[in-house]
Amino acid sequence: MANEPSDEAGYAGGGRDHPEVDLNLAISLRQAGRHEEAVTRLRLATTRLPPDARAFLEFGYQLVLMGRFDEAIDALGRGLQIAPAMPDLSIQLGYAELSRGDCASAKVAFARALEISPHSDDAWFGMAKAHQEVGENEAAADYFRRYLTNRSNDSGAWLSLGHCLLELGEPDAGYECFRRAARGDAKRYGAALISLAAAARGRFWLRPSEAARFLRATPIQD
Repeated sequence: MANEPSDEAGYAGGGRDHPEVDLNLAISLRQAGRHEEAVTRLRLATTRLPPDARAFLEFGYQLVLMGRFDEAIDALGRGLQIAPAMPDLSIQLGYAELSRGDCASAKVAFARALEISPHSDDAWFGMAKAHQEVGENEAAADYFRRYLTNRSNDSGAWLSLGHCLLELGEPDAGYECFRRAARGDAKRYGAALISLAAAARGRFWLRPSEAARFLRATPIQD
């Protein structure tokens, strides 16, 4: 029986010198859980000429997944030098900055993305988290509301908005957000209950039935 071809052999000839081939293979490796191999392939892809901004985007995303935030920020910055008008690069850079706790830099990145793509849900959500992390709850709530206009089924975003509103002294509006997050299956309800109980200005019940009556009140009308 003949030996199976290697990854390199599978892309023999001129294909090995094409950044799109490297990129597609790296994505396949990531999806297969072969992260170090994906990084090796992406490092190669970002040296190809002409440069492909998508390779830098995938490289940054892969490095964030691996917790290598400084490297991710460097890769995404190099990508932005090539394609400054590509909003996804700024969005991914914002999430990389958030992951390492630099909310100020994250805001700059998300703001750049919104200048390019004013209706980007991912940029709105990222900006909301960047404000919330530093206690800027009014600004965070505004961005969460914009995000939820298009992503109304995102229970995590409803929980985040609920926390912001509780911190702003708007308990009724905040509790409605937790109720919205609890709508649906038992998993959503459980997550909303835990999140509300853990909130600095949240609520706690000794009897599950009381919690259920509170969170499963008349739902918000769309």
